[in-house]
Amino acid sequence: MSNKIIYAIIPARAGSKGIKDKNIKPLDGKPLISYAINFAKALDVDKIICSTNSTKYAEIAKELGAEVPFLRSDEAAGDTAMEQDILKDLYQKFKAHNIPQPDYLVWLRPTFIFRDLASVKKCIEVLDGNANLSSARTVCETECRLYTIDDNNILKTDFNDHNKSMIRRQDIGKKFKVYSTDVIRADKLDTSDDFLGRNVYGVEVNKICGYDIDDEIDFSIVESLVKYNKTLVDAYLF
Repeated sequence: MSNKIIYAIIPARAGSKGIKDKNIKPLDGKPLISYAINFAKALDVDKIICSTNSTKYAEIAKELGAEVPFLRSDEAAGDTAMEQDILKDLYQKFKAHNIPQPDYLVWLRPTFIFRDLASVKKCIEVLDGNANLSSARTVCETECRLYTIDDNNILKTDFNDHNKSMIRRQDIGKKFKVYSTDVIRADKLDTSDDFLGRNVYGVEVNKICGYDIDDEIDFSIVESLVKYNKTLVDAYLF
């Protein structure tokens, strides 16, 4: 696939508020993190590392085939910690544990269980082929007609509605959401707030890959798709 050193990172913090122990909650008989780990195996990366602050999560991740060479620091595991905090923790601990710094990190959030293998491979390929690209992300189409509500509960358009009360989404144009899978240039050791850079390549995937499990309702929807709609999700399930 690539001659670069590539690690898959599964960020699995313990302490979620919406669903207790969300990242290891069984979904169709398997812990949630297993789907990200199995995807990383299919991607055939050099290392699959679970970044967690929990010894319980660590044991489960190792049983599933991931490495947990260290636990995440408290600073990178707090409720307000962001990806750049996790990156800083990872890079520091790679050095401390004599783990070679990779060229790319494939960021696999466990709360997204549907992924397109060919599209993530394409993210890696485009970074290999274009040094000017700062990173790559899978994206899926989302609703383009969004509104805000002001202090008086008055709706304000967040798009150009052309002074029409009703407007077709085709007249607005496509909009995309991210956060499913990112490929990060780790050789830059960038842990700033802008660690993905300003030249991010987007690879569009099926909208089913945009399902993010944040609460019990999300979990139930995804679980129903996995259990009762196999033909819809099999191509994106690992």
